[in-house]
Amino acid sequence: MEKSLEQQFQERLFWLECRRRELMKPKFLELGLALGQGQPRILKHLYGKEPCSQRELADVCHLDVTTMSRTLDRMAQMGLIERRTNPDCRRASQIFLTPGGRETAAQVKESFREIEEQLCRGFSREELEVLNAGLERALENLEKSSADGRE
Repeated sequence: MEKSLEQQFQERLFWLECRRRELMKPKFLELGLALGQGQPRILKHLYGKEPCSQRELADVCHLDVTTMSRTLDRMAQMGLIERRTNPDCRRASQIFLTPGGRETAAQVKESFREIEEQLCRGFSREELEVLNAGLERALENLEKSSADGRE
């Protein structure tokens, strides 16, 4: 039985993400990063955008605050980040990269750039714009469905 276009779309999204993760996994493991905890995304975001609050990182990396806190604890133990008290609000801390963290973050950023290059190879600018617009609409559809369920 032939799959519908909708089924093919969903399946391709799934396999695309699986393959992307598969290609990224050895690079991140080589850097000593734990997979599935957002460490690469955290480093990528902090690189050039520090300091950040824990809340900002949680939002940007799509992690709940508790998971973010535990992940940042591990990253601090690894010597990748440090927390400093926010001078404007002593209850909040700011997250900074350490020199070693900055070096690792640069390698993470390069790994993400390489996978982007592989993903986009052979696409024209116009094709990427159309693809991005379609994916944005699919994301909006899911967000709208999620919001409708909360009302």
